[in-house]
Amino acid sequence: MNDDIQSRARATWLQARHELGGNITALEFGDTASGVATGGQSAPARVIRLPLGVGALARKYLRAPKPGEGAIEAAIAEVEEAIMPLRPLVPAGSRCVSGDSRVAWVAGVLGFEPAPWVTLTTEAVEHGFNRWVSIALGRPATQDTLPASAEFAASLLVLREWLHHLSFADILLAHTDAGT
Repeated sequence: MNDDIQSRARATWLQARHELGGNITALEFGDTASGVATGGQSAPARVIRLPLGVGALARKYLRAPKPGEGAIEAAIAEVEEAIMPLRPLVPAGSRCVSGDSRVAWVAGVLGFEPAPWVTLTTEAVEHGFNRWVSIALGRPATQDTLPASAEFAASLLVLREWLHHLSFADILLAHTDAGT
C-alpha cells in the first residue's frame, strides 16, 4: 500500500540504524511509489515518497514476456529520471538497506539465502539483470530459470538502476517472513 510507503522506509531505516549504525539509506518498493529514508543521526534526515512504483513500471513497460529493447530503454530512462535527484541527498558512505519483499524475491532468485542482513551485491544484481535482458530480447527462456513476471523484471530493473546510479556496492537485506 503506497500511503504507508514512507512509514515502511522509516521503519527499515530505524531497524538498520539500530542494528548496524552509521549512515543508512533505506529503500522500500510500492506499487505506484517507493519510499526512501536516509541519514545518520537518531532519526532519518529525509523520508521521501519517490514517484516510482514497481507495479506501475511493470504495467507500463514490461507486460509482454519479451518487452523488447525500446520498452527496456524507456523503463530505464524513467527510473533514472526518478532516482538521479536523490544522488546529492544520500550521505557519503551510506549503507543501502531494504526490508522489502520484492528485493528479497530478487535476492532469492539470484541464489541468496534469507538471513539477517544478507548482502546482495551490485555485481549479482547486474548479472541477474543481464540474464533477464537476454531473455527479454529473445533468448529462449528455457535456457534460464528467472521468473517470467513483469513485477520481478521491474523490481530487478529498479534495484539495478538504484545501486548503479547512487553508487552503492551492495544492498543489505533485512530478513523478513513476508514473501512475494
